[in-house]
Amino acid sequence: MKFEDIAKAFEQKNLPEAEVELTGEVPFDTIAPYRAQALAHIAEHMELPGFRPGKVPPAMAEQKVGEVGILEEAVELFVKDFYPEMVEVLKLDAIGRPDIRVTKLAPNNPVGLVIRTSVYPTIEIPGVWKNLAKDVPAETPLPGSDEEVTKTLESLQKNVAAAAAAKVENPILDAEGKPIDPPLPPLDDVFAKTVGAFETLEQLKEQIKKGITEEKARAARDSRRGKLIDKLLDITPLSVPKIFVESELDKIINQMHEDVQRFGMTYEEYLKRVEKTEEAVRNEFREQATKRAKLQLVLNKLAEEENVVADESAVEAEIAHALQHFPEAKPDLLRIHVMTILRNDKVLQLLEGNESPKNEPATHDHQH
Repeated sequence: MKFEDIAKAFEQKNLPEAEVELTGEVPFDTIAPYRAQALAHIAEHMELPGFRPGKVPPAMAEQKVGEVGILEEAVELFVKDFYPEMVEVLKLDAIGRPDIRVTKLAPNNPVGLVIRTSVYPTIEIPGVWKNLAKDVPAETPLPGSDEEVTKTLESLQKNVAAAAAAKVENPILDAEGKPIDPPLPPLDDVFAKTVGAFETLEQLKEQIKKGITEEKARAARDSRRGKLIDKLLDITPLSVPKIFVESELDKIINQMHEDVQRFGMTYEEYLKRVEKTEEAVRNEFREQATKRAKLQLVLNKLAEEENVVADESAVEAEIAHALQHFPEAKPDLLRIHVMTILRNDKVLQLLEGNESPKNEPATHDHQH
């Protein structure tokens, strides 16, 4: 019986989380040709006293594992050939490795199979997404105030004073034997030169005010972008494959590994300190991971529909920048990552109402 006919006879059932379950039977005479190959494979990998690895006679291997054991191996070899053709015949956009269970197995009888696989979801984004920007108007934040500049200067003064005090070998102590807080340096042109390439205090103040104003603008944009993303996801019904959620969870956990290492402890020590298992931590972040996976799927779809691509020159610049900080990164994977980040940003600019999005420098927290 042809693989195509067998595949078409399988019953197909759609499951939650973008999974498909395929249930059916395979005629025994389709499995039978794989028996000799299965027995040879078993014998090659079997270890028996008195025989070198790979030199166990097939007859002894057959006696050891029995007919059902040989059939199990034969079914596994058959599925490796059958599954790819099945996916093609049934036009499944399958992703990841399938879960295959043998439900019925006996000599000279049809073999029962249940195959579960994740499939790339169908994504239909309502056209109203282009109007979401009107529902969430852009905010114009106030510029940095004199009061905010003063607070920043006070913080700089304390940092400069603390750095100078740290270099003193015999600090002055108070009555309790504690070091007396060092005097703050005067706010003048000399101070401005000590904290950066500034000639005057006024230049330093102007730069601080500019920095505060830009940070407020970034915060306002990020806040608006977050609201627009939530609205976009709300109007887009989508079943997210588990494989994508698990991938995002892996990224989150890997980031946690790096974060706790910066605090001088291992991830295992961190888990003990918070009294949680890794599975519990993964479950805590599952909702966040699902949202991130759904967002990436939606952004991919919008990029496809709107013909959005990352600028090659911007991609090259970001790759060069990343390799300076992470020289061990794999160039091919890095290129895909950078292209995704930059393309995502252009799509999000469209969402914000920018009809001619440009590639901005990639943010290196890699959240989108």
